[in-house]
Amino acid sequence: MRKIIGTLHYKIRSRWITFTHQKKQQRVRQMILSYYAQHPPREKEIQEAVTYLSGHTLTTFYGTFQEKYHADEVSVCTDAAIGLPYVMVEGKKLFFKRSHNKRTVQLLYNALRIEQDKDAPHCYIDPAFRIHHEEVLADVGCAEGYFSLLHMEDLKHVYLFEQDPEWVEALEATFAPWKDKVSIIPAFVSDQNGNGHISLDHYFVQHPEKPDFYKIDVEGAEGAVLQGMKRLLLEKPVKIALCTYHHQEDFEIFSRFFTQNGFSHRPNPGVMIYQNDLDHIAPPFFRKCLIKATSNHV
Repeated sequence: MRKIIGTLHYKIRSRWITFTHQKKQQRVRQMILSYYAQHPPREKEIQEAVTYLSGHTLTTFYGTFQEKYHADEVSVCTDAAIGLPYVMVEGKKLFFKRSHNKRTVQLLYNALRIEQDKDAPHCYIDPAFRIHHEEVLADVGCAEGYFSLLHMEDLKHVYLFEQDPEWVEALEATFAPWKDKVSIIPAFVSDQNGNGHISLDHYFVQHPEKPDFYKIDVEGAEGAVLQGMKRLLLEKPVKIALCTYHHQEDFEIFSRFFTQNGFSHRPNPGVMIYQNDLDHIAPPFFRKCLIKATSNHV
């Protein structure tokens, strides 16, 4: 009986959260359309986003590329031996948190597919900026490890940095077939060391083979990660895919950082709405999503 009551409470709470978020999205959508009706955007990317939004509900990304993905079509299984939910990705199991139900996994995986679509502003790679065979990857803030899993065959080694214990459990299951070339570091990456935090400079000082590619998505702590890897930036040419949407000013701040440190860099095409900040959203509303930076000065 207690389990049944708990399940009902979870479903009621989930539906209420979904309902209130949808109402918030409707209000924000109308706010954005009203603002740009009075202040027509000059930037082409925002013009295109507003045009798309005028005929669609508020979503994270803007463009028809996302319309080919549907959460209801995602097949979710449970591994009987360990009790974790998973989906199949190119013949490989991608595990999710033990606490995730089927619908949550469907929504999460569908969002991953959308954000890593080749036309998405969140996609970490492109034909001119990609992971090459036998490169070393540092996946900083890897969560479920989807990006790393997509490239396992090419990677010489991958370092997965993730501080959430539930995600760590899922990562251990996902990457068990590649134990010899996967290191899972259960710590929060920043510019500090100790109390669950670690800097990349501190971690990799004990590893002679440094990463070639850094993917950094740490829920707003990207600046601290960069400050904590300054020595690494000078040791060898590297590629960095860095998220720039967690704070409105991040794109400008990180662009200056890479310029000052001798990197060539460019933003991904397109813009997005940061759904976690709808309560404080303000013009220009849309944010650049990702910077791709390359150092060739070493």
